[in-house]
Amino acid sequence: MLLKTSLASLLLVSANFFTQTWACGHLPARADNGTDGGEVTYPYADPGDDLPSDPATTGYFINHLCINVRNATRTIDWYNKAFGLRLMFTMHVSEHFSISYMGHSHGGRNGTGHQTSEEINRQKNNIEGLIEILSLEYPGWDLPSGLRVPNTFSHIGMVVPNITDTQVRLEAMGANILKAAGETFTIEGPFADGSGFTQAGDAISQEEIDVIMKTLVPLNTPLMLVADPDGNVVEVQNQEGSAVI
Repeated sequence: MLLKTSLASLLLVSANFFTQTWACGHLPARADNGTDGGEVTYPYADPGDDLPSDPATTGYFINHLCINVRNATRTIDWYNKAFGLRLMFTMHVSEHFSISYMGHSHGGRNGTGHQTSEEINRQKNNIEGLIEILSLEYPGWDLPSGLRVPNTFSHIGMVVPNITDTQVRLEAMGANILKAAGETFTIEGPFADGSGFTQAGDAISQEEIDVIMKTLVPLNTPLMLVADPDGNVVEVQNQEGSAVI
């Protein structure tokens, strides 16, 4: 019951934060925030514009993201058990190199519109949210993840109907949960190493770290963070409007 109450409170805090952050009336306009020689106040947001995209890009969309892994079989099994992604195909390019694709059924939300593997593959270039898995496997191959060294890949974002149920499932399968839902977010350890804060040293003062954490704590505390078998971070958040029980 305490966990339920805590999560509900944290989600409310997060919702209030987003409301205040993105409501134009609550944020200093960029023209009034430091550009006149005064001190810049953080955080602030630069709102997007309403200009249409270049007509030449009509029909463009993000189809997939790609991760490098040490063992394709292990990774495919993990994403299937953890988040229900289904193997679309594996192309065995050579003895040591393979390319796999995983995704959810796209007849609806996962499980609400079942499709055969053939049907999913037939729509491969017309659907979103796929994961491509590149696996180069040989003895001694060390593949450092974003939790070990900062790189340009941060995390995969996953939305679930009930984050509490998902966390229970992941715990039961022995997943490496980096931060439980509702646990106060901290930037210590692998998060500092993987995001570059450790390497920044004195270039970023403790005062600035404190300012950053005032934003990161309410944003990330309601979320669950879990690492896949290769150390890629998966951020899990509750579906908007869903009850957390």
